[in-house]
Amino acid sequence: MSQLTDDIHQAVAGVLRAHGAGLLSRALLVLEVVDEETGELGLYVEASPTDMPAWDRAGLLHYAGLDLAGQITACRVGDEPPGPDEQEEG
Repeated sequence: MSQLTDDIHQAVAGVLRAHGAGLLSRALLVLEVVDEETGELGLYVEASPTDMPAWDRAGLLHYAGLDLAGQITACRVGDEPPGPDEQEEG
């Protein structure tokens, strides 16, 4: 693993453990970054472990999208109250 990937993995794993979320086995971090000099937007993607195959990365992204869509659907049909960052439509 690269040092950056190892540091990110350890930091996220520590936060998850502190909140009782379990062990971190794989991670995909996707960030939008802004170049400080030009203001251009870029996409930063870091996988842990670094040798994670591209199809596994795509699978994690797809799974995250499905999970988010499921949570939104549950809120809209009234199965659970909206989260703190969600607004109810009037």
